[in-house]
Amino acid sequence: MQEVYYFRVFILLIGVIGAAIAIGVILVPKSISDIEKKLDKNFSTEILEKMLNQRRNLSEALLKHPKIFGGILLITSLLLLLSSIYLF
Repeated sequence: MQEVYYFRVFILLIGVIGAAIAIGVILVPKSISDIEKKLDKNFSTEILEKMLNQRRNLSEALLKHPKIFGGILLITSLLLLLSSIYLF
């Protein structure tokens, strides 16, 4: 029974974090590119960037439709929150 409690807490945390990120993306879509630039300074992401940019530039795709992307994240987060509250 203890495992179910930990799983519920884990899903609740993931839901809260996801909701915060989704709201941030909806309200401040430029933050995605700012985070990417900061990560490029700290970590070498050239290999990952080449893989992602071969087909489509992911940052540009997200920045074109930030409300849709943020909405999807928000709905997913709310579903996780509701499932952790009502199902367990």
